[in-house]
Amino acid sequence: MKIRLENRCYHSDMKNSFSILPGKSTLMNIVIRSFLIVVMLNTFSSCKKFLDIDSPNDVNSDHVITSGDGLISARIGMYNSLQSDAYYGGYFPLMIDAYSDNGAAGGYDSPQLNQFNDKSLGADNIFIDNFWVAAYNAVYTANQILANVDAIEDPSLMDEVRSDVKGEALTVRAMAHFDLLRTFGEHWDVNSNLGIPLVLDATDPLQARGRNTVQECYDAILADLNNALVLVSNDDVEAGDGSKTPAYITQYFVNGLLARVYLYMQDYENASVKAAGVINDDIFIVVNNPALIYTTKLSSESIFELQFNVQDQSQYNNLTYVRGDALRVDVSFLANENLHEFFLNRPGDVRAASVDFDPEHNDGSIQPDGRTEKYRGEETKDNSAYIMRISEMYLIAAEAKGVSGGGVDDLNALRHNRGLGDLFPEDFDTPEAFMNTVQDERRAELNFEGHRYFDLARIGKVSEVIGESVLPVFPIPVNQITASGGAITQYPGY
Repeated sequence: MKIRLENRCYHSDMKNSFSILPGKSTLMNIVIRSFLIVVMLNTFSSCKKFLDIDSPNDVNSDHVITSGDGLISARIGMYNSLQSDAYYGGYFPLMIDAYSDNGAAGGYDSPQLNQFNDKSLGADNIFIDNFWVAAYNAVYTANQILANVDAIEDPSLMDEVRSDVKGEALTVRAMAHFDLLRTFGEHWDVNSNLGIPLVLDATDPLQARGRNTVQECYDAILADLNNALVLVSNDDVEAGDGSKTPAYITQYFVNGLLARVYLYMQDYENASVKAAGVINDDIFIVVNNPALIYTTKLSSESIFELQFNVQDQSQYNNLTYVRGDALRVDVSFLANENLHEFFLNRPGDVRAASVDFDPEHNDGSIQPDGRTEKYRGEETKDNSAYIMRISEMYLIAAEAKGVSGGGVDDLNALRHNRGLGDLFPEDFDTPEAFMNTVQDERRAELNFEGHRYFDLARIGKVSEVIGESVLPVFPIPVNQITASGGAITQYPGY
């Protein structure tokens, strides 16, 4: 029997099928759920066209990653883990911006949401607990692929497919570890002991794992990404005019992720080289109308986005817009009044249209806050997760190069398409002045895409911008500390 698979398959009960199993530790639950993702893919019947393969129903679930078909199913399960509601399905990027001067919380009178609004996160917050589980679920799913991919003996499995999937798994593991590090660890200090637990194998799920050092975390992340570079291909990318179809991770994304990681490490030389490499390939193009990014699947700016559809919707619209006449109680994550003031001081910046503070468009209960316009589409609610765009590469290159290295030119390349005039090196008296300008451009460009809080943390301005009592990392969820038997230590101050 043949079925047709896209980069995701769809099952109405998928997101409700992986609840915590009684009597199991958190790590064991993650492993069980990761395995269930792969096994359940064998039962999907409502899949859309992308690849023709033999039905995974023909593969015994106990040996699901011992064949080419099993590997393809596992690959889909891995991307599905990234699309969890708690991860890139909506909550992760939005809660990061909500805990900055970009965002505010609405919703019903929920103590969990109010912690974001009040900038007073606690270790009992369900949203950060769910993210922790979802991110490590992606790690474990990638680890299962990595533990089995080289041993598959199947003449129908092409070498290039095996190589691609292995490289994609390494990239997913690196990205999930990096997302965890910048959320829960002192990512700005390579000499810090406060990293996150690294999970680099698919065995011994009950082992209590404490924090690795930040340097150990970066070493593992960089090793995975550099190994992935020689494995993944760019076969899914055709041109920079919107006709590309990067359903999966490509070398362009791996290099872009390396640029992002190096920037966080303050390794500006490597950050500049990696970002410039993606830019100079001329595959991805900054659009003149930013609205096209958010109303078009895989715009020319998109280096890597996770796509959703009407059968399998993301949570972005439900969490940020809902409908035209929504009340504050309907919208979980709002645009902070401070973001409105920020754009009022940037005349001509077309990105101001990405947020709506107009009282004629928003119910009075929402004011003085507003709503992001990036995740409209109330009918389909299939908004993509914009994990990396070419605009970010220009911003990374600018910050890494600085004024003396030509960073102003990279800022201008973006500003030309955002309604703003040129900047000049002589406009900046100090490196700090240029850094402030870069961060303003990042805020204007990347708001509600999950960057602002991390940016403030890595440049040491969380307390200055958000509040004196606000810490630069999230608390480790208390459930995870308990599950580890105390092996994981809480961040000082929580």
